[in-house]
Amino acid sequence: MKKIFTSRNYIAFFAAAAVLAFSACKKEKHDDHEHEHENENEEITTVKLTFTNAATPAEKVIATWKDMDGTGGAAPQITPINLKANTAYLLATELLDERKNPADNVTEEIEKESAEHRIFHLFFVNANAQVTDSVTTAATVTPLDKDVKNLPVGLQVHVATKAGFKGYFRMVVRHQPIGKDGTYGPGSSDAQAEFPIEIK
Repeated sequence: MKKIFTSRNYIAFFAAAAVLAFSACKKEKHDDHEHEHENENEEITTVKLTFTNAATPAEKVIATWKDMDGTGGAAPQITPINLKANTAYLLATELLDERKNPADNVTEEIEKESAEHRIFHLFFVNANAQVTDSVTTAATVTPLDKDVKNLPVGLQVHVATKAGFKGYFRMVVRHQPIGKDGTYGPGSSDAQAEFPIEIK
């Protein structure tokens, strides 16, 4: 029987809104004997978003998305996001595999391989919408961290909210070992998590 995870804070269960996809930050392993490389998938069970009010750093909004049994199992547990309108936030994204003991910090791996990754934070009116349906009317998102080629990474971003908005906020980890150019297109998605969001 699958176990439903509970959190000390209110964590809403949004089965209909939940978009789970995740899977796979590709990790290279080197065989010292045969000098061959192979890729294996590393799962991400947990996404933690921390919004810090840029003007009042003590004011933080923390949202988590957690799926301990992977695609096809129980729906993930998701904390909805509530932000103030017309407010600047610094957003930090943490990625973990909590099925390992201790938990595997995937964020650190992405930092090490930043030239191959790009994190996107997108707003949508409807759940599970196509990427091309993302909207810019809710907020302006500006990546603050850069890789060795001065291209954005997206683990640290500035979010400037606009007027009131109610919809969905999606975090996507794009794996772009070839052709990373700062856009969404190249590569494939390692993970994505979608949160209900309200700005007012």
